Amino acid sequence: LQFLYFIDLVFSPFFLIHFLRKMPSVKLTYFDIAGRLEPTRFCLMVGGVPFEDEILTGESWGKMKPTVAPKQLPLMELDGVQVSQSVAMARWAAKKSSFEGKPLYPECPLAALRVDEMVDMVGEVFGPLIKSFGVPEGAEREAFRAASVAEGGDAFKWLTFIDELIGKNPSGFAVGDHLTLADAAVFAWPNIFRSGQFDGYPTDCLAPFKNITAHTKKIANIPVVKAHYAKKEGVFSVYKA
Repeated sequence: LQFLYFIDLVFSPFFLIHFLRKMPSVKLTYFDIAGRLEPTRFCLMVGGVPFEDEILTGESWGKMKPTVAPKQLPLMELDGVQVSQSVAMARWAAKKSSFEGKPLYPECPLAALRVDEMVDMVGEVFGPLIKSFGVPEGAEREAFRAASVAEGGDAFKWLTFIDELIGKNPSGFAVGDHLTLADAAVFAWPNIFRSGQFDGYPTDCLAPFKNITAHTKKIANIPVVKAHYAKKEGVFSVYKA
């Protein structure tokens, strides 16, 4: 009787509606680069959440751009409903994902605050990169970028703060004692600078940050992460174990 009750429950309209609501179809749209979308991809991948990864070229984005409200990438669609803003997308993905039985976004408000603090701090590292697009293209822009990750530069300052915080955490994770969205951000974003994706950044620019470097190695060697990036090439090679 208990088995029959279970079958009846599973196939009831209420259960199916509830299940479908909790598992929307997910579509991500971006270029074939890591960039701002990678923490979202990372969380969904680690959590085993299925998603469509739509890759655009410059030409296809040019045709698509007039049809989307924010006129920028990346984008996410949940059951056809469009969402923008990369940190909001990554936070949603982390809330939907877990690893080894623990959520990538903590339910505890204080733990969640610490995760958000780290994610926002890593986001600050991108400030000089964004400013660099206002510098004339070529040698001047490349020099600006190189200076930002050299000692005394704005990006160097934020990387130092992040490195110190990770160094104070005995677990080796960015925050707490298990994998979270904070790890996705620290793993995905600073490593872009050494990927060759943007001219001007020395490939060894993260060498002074021993704790960030150790964190990258730790996360890259998680079996599911290692298997995923083993199949990737180009700018994604910085995430290989």
